[in-house]
Amino acid sequence: MTSKVTAETFATMEYSNNPFPVWRQMRHEQPIFYNPAENHWMLTRYEDVMAVLRDHQVYSTRTYIERFRPIFGRTLAELDGARHIRERTMVAPAFVGKSLEGYRPFITQAVSRLAENATRSLNIDLVTSMTNLLPLTVIAALLGIPNEDDDFVFSIGNTILAAIGGDTEQVAAGASAHKRFSEYLAPLISARTANPTDDLISRIVHGEADGERLTMDEICSFISFLLVAGGPTTDTAIANFWWNLLSDPDQLTACIDSPDRIRRAFSESLRRDGPIINEDRMTNIETEWYGVTIPKDSVIVICLGSANTDDSVFADPESFDPDRTDLFMGVERKGGINENGVAGHMAFGMGSHFCMGYQLARAEAEIATDRFLTRYPQMRLISEQQPVARFFDRFVHSLPVILTSKKSA
Repeated sequence: MTSKVTAETFATMEYSNNPFPVWRQMRHEQPIFYNPAENHWMLTRYEDVMAVLRDHQVYSTRTYIERFRPIFGRTLAELDGARHIRERTMVAPAFVGKSLEGYRPFITQAVSRLAENATRSLNIDLVTSMTNLLPLTVIAALLGIPNEDDDFVFSIGNTILAAIGGDTEQVAAGASAHKRFSEYLAPLISARTANPTDDLISRIVHGEADGERLTMDEICSFISFLLVAGGPTTDTAIANFWWNLLSDPDQLTACIDSPDRIRRAFSESLRRDGPIINEDRMTNIETEWYGVTIPKDSVIVICLGSANTDDSVFADPESFDPDRTDLFMGVERKGGINENGVAGHMAFGMGSHFCMGYQLARAEAEIATDRFLTRYPQMRLISEQQPVARFFDRFVHSLPVILTSKKSA
């Protein structure tokens, strides 16, 4: 690129189909960028994105209040400081460590059930038949929701998702869907309060911090938020990962021959083709970047996609290379750390708002890849595909494949 990046650049098909050159130019020539059309500032360098994500005193998540609260009330996403830490402490243990190990059978069962339905035809779209469905199927199962109610959960999740950033009617529909879902959840929550089981609702209901627990409304808001925070991002992460493997049959074959490689390959896919390319924060005080004063209460967009492909941090960053030695592989908590020539990707964010479901998302991706894709070693894309960038996310719309040479399950 030779011309200067402007607000109009982000509306072009060239950017949507291949944002890497724009990000590269911004890092080198316009590391602090003002977009007058959206009235926000943007940072694109790895170290700058890391600095913002780490500093919750200066850069607040208040931007999520307007986005989420009209639909399902107050959520963890909008909280900062002690309140955020307190409520996160109540629910985070339900998604990591020993809790996660208990979820693996549910993930495996969900993959098997979806695969059985999907593979009734040899020509399928992996996005519509697998990745779109897997995360919500898993979440519903972990919550203890019966399989026969999956369609209800999908409808609620999709309606709420459409409401985020939507028009007035969509927001109203999203709020109504959350209300219906809360009414559905209420007896389940009451039952788990009295008689806890091993499901996710029980873990959320009985999670404590300083002797306090979430209220009924807070639990319902958190679960609705879980549908839209854990569903689409995991869906997109897996779809983008499978696109990387299917676009390079040698990489797919390498994962089939050595399942341990799946872990490395997924880390590399998250780095280069992570589902979320931008997050935003609001300044609590006046701050300065590269000699430019950013007023208090300004929106700053931090470009994770650019940070993860920063050529001052990663060698040949726009290539998909699971064998690279400059990326922490399979260690998401290393996000934002750059030491001894090795750095972590920031696809799951970092700091106190680091994605609490990262281990669950990784487990879904690795199990689904191992149990499904590797059953079809000759699987091939029918048509060439590529991820498309929007403002917040970057995802592949479709993965039409032909299934051949089925292995035994």
